[in-house]
Amino acid sequence: MSALGLRDRLTAALPAARPRVLVEFILEQLHDELGIEGDELHPRARFESLGIDSKRALEWKELLEEELQCMLRTTLMFDYPTPESLAAYIVRVAFGAPEDAAMTAAPDARPDDSAGPAAPERANGPGDPEGESLSIEDQLQRKLAQYDV
Repeated sequence: MSALGLRDRLTAALPAARPRVLVEFILEQLHDELGIEGDELHPRARFESLGIDSKRALEWKELLEEELQCMLRTTLMFDYPTPESLAAYIVRVAFGAPEDAAMTAAPDARPDDSAGPAAPERANGPGDPEGESLSIEDQLQRKLAQYDV
């Protein structure tokens, strides 16, 4: 599949179908590149159990960046260890899919993961007229307070 082929296929797909299209691509690549048989491949198979080590994970990340024309995190395949969770994350990053759509497609993807650093929270929410940002420490304290830690 050419670089534009995958991106075009995903763009043409309905937003809800994009994770499935990408999972199919990932499974095809695993079969073609690693010779993994179809009965071992499924959307929730862990990359680690399929023999993907850190070197190969980096190669896959670079392949996906080229295919999708977007930057991805270096720890991609360790943070999203299955084709299903990886596809949901990539669709969200590459196409701006709403997070809950990605979570529906891959329940083991973590909602707090993002392609870059989170924007600072506002003291009084997004509409804060004074525009005061909370420090990292204050944000952490606020998060920990939600969990009674």
